[in-house]
Amino acid sequence: MLTRWKIAATAGAAGALALAPAAMAQAAPSDPVPGTNCTVAQVERALVAVAPEAATMVNQVPGGRAEAERILTLPPAERTARIHELGRQNPQLAAYYGQNQGKINQTIGVVASTCSQY
Repeated sequence: MLTRWKIAATAGAAGALALAPAAMAQAAPSDPVPGTNCTVAQVERALVAVAPEAATMVNQVPGGRAEAERILTLPPAERTARIHELGRQNPQLAAYYGQNQGKINQTIGVVASTCSQY
C-alpha cells in the first residue's frame, strides 16, 4: 500500500511539479505502480475521479505529468527518496505539502484505496 508521502507529489503537490526538472523517461499507462495492485493509468483515472483539480494541475505543468508518472513507477524506497529530493530542491514544493497536508493525505488515501477499481 502506498504511504501518504510516497505519492504526495502526484496527488496533492502536483502543481508544485512546475518547479521540478523534466523527467528522463515517461512511464507507460500499463506500467505497474510498485507497492500497489494498480497501473499508472489506474492511478491517473482515480486521481481524475477523486481530485480533478490535482489531475488538471499535473497536466498543465510542463513536464509535470511525466515526472509524476516517473515517481509512481519507482520502487517505494526510490520513490520516497525522489520526493524528498524534490522537496529539498524546491522549498515551495515542501511548503505546499506542509500547508495542504490534510487535504493531500485524504486525497492520497482515497486514490490509493480505489485505484484498482479504475
